[in-house]
Amino acid sequence: MKEQFYHILKGQVSGKERSDFFQELDNNPEERREYMALEKLWVAHKMAGKRTSDKFRKRSFNEFWDNTKKRKGFSIWSAISGAAAIVVISLMVGKYIFPGTWPFSPDMVEFSAPKGSISQIELEDGSRIWLNSGTTAKVITHGIFKTSVDLEGEAFFDVVHNDRREFIVQAGDYSIYDRGTKFNVDYDMERNSITTALFEGAIEFNNEERSLLRDLEPGKMFCFNIDESRISITNAEQEFITAWKEGKFVFVDKTLAEIAEELEEWYDVKFIFKDPEVKEEVFTGVIKRRTSMEHLLKVLRLSSEMQYKIETKEDGSCTVIFK
Repeated sequence: MKEQFYHILKGQVSGKERSDFFQELDNNPEERREYMALEKLWVAHKMAGKRTSDKFRKRSFNEFWDNTKKRKGFSIWSAISGAAAIVVISLMVGKYIFPGTWPFSPDMVEFSAPKGSISQIELEDGSRIWLNSGTTAKVITHGIFKTSVDLEGEAFFDVVHNDRREFIVQAGDYSIYDRGTKFNVDYDMERNSITTALFEGAIEFNNEERSLLRDLEPGKMFCFNIDESRISITNAEQEFITAWKEGKFVFVDKTLAEIAEELEEWYDVKFIFKDPEVKEEVFTGVIKRRTSMEHLLKVLRLSSEMQYKIETKEDGSCTVIFK
């Protein structure tokens, strides 16, 4: 049982093993209380102070287990849920003192994808997140019961669903709740909009007060205009929406102005249009993202009479001027 508790806490079991484990706990109140208590101690130890090795955490877990089993009639659950203001736990490295109220402070790690790159994150449970160029994501874990991602930019999520764990994407004051899901979220802070495309499973879109959308079907996407509090739903073409994840630019009847916005994020350049009519020229095509900006502009010019020049400043910044 000790090894089983440890592997569950570490997330080193399959979905079926985990489901069977919790079903067994539902039928055994004493073991359920001990597991919940040990889980809280595990989270407390993991959250406190410096990060420790897996080997050290396992030794500490074994000490938790041995200390509780040696004392007859001792319930670790009663020690935690009692009226004492604090719980004192002696570990091999000394003594830590934790507040008697739960949960503990969450664990937060910030990730980013610099301009011109795509980053991939794999969480402990196997869930994966891809960050588009210029995107930041703060991944916040609350033990094994909740994971939230504070997103600025665009990301694709492939979430390993767990009925006992909340997975939430936070976009400003709005939240997207996972219900067993593959989905793409684009939180555009300049346009003040949130666009989410669902490809598998289900999601729920909420603000701080209520649910705004629950029944989005896979293959659909919603765009939420924050200023107008308005939602529009359209079809979601995955090969176009997630082309960035595959290292491609996909332009389907896009204006040069729309293309310029995407290129600014990737190449970290500034586009200026001297002629307003050039902005409205429409292009369709697929181009690899590793293509240089100079070559990409030459490709665009093959199907247009547009003219441009590239200016590079002393600080290294670049501006493309369309005439």
